[in-house]
Amino acid sequence: MNIEHKSLDEVMDAMTEEQQLWALENQFPYMFTKAADYLNVGPEQYSKEDYFHLPKTTDPEELELIKQGCIQLCMGKGLYEDQPFTGLGVSGFYLLMGLFHFKSVSRKTKRGVFIDGQRGVLDCITFGHLIDGRCATYYNFCVYSFDE
Repeated sequence: MNIEHKSLDEVMDAMTEEQQLWALENQFPYMFTKAADYLNVGPEQYSKEDYFHLPKTTDPEELELIKQGCIQLCMGKGLYEDQPFTGLGVSGFYLLMGLFHFKSVSRKTKRGVFIDGQRGVLDCITFGHLIDGRCATYYNFCVYSFDE
């Protein structure tokens, strides 16, 4: 895959001290490192080296969502309400966090939120790590679909 992205230091250096502390508290360096590795080696190789052999999916659409989530994470997205993940949908967000061995433990949803001129739902989900239980809170924005 080998997708260009900023280094962890570049992303962290662009944050305020308060943001850096929040990022550390929410496992950002750990997730950034795993996301960057995924982008560098691709899903097949990543799965071979992963403890749980994730991602297990071979569905091209799901793999694209994971890739897009990793790209956004490597840009520092998802940590803050005003810079959530976008374009992943709920399932893509869960696939992304699952890749890092995190499972949802609580969820808060705000409806009628506008981001980049689009109206939708903003989820704030706290995840717990499957092995050691450490927690991470991230934001995901889903555009309303009026077709349904």
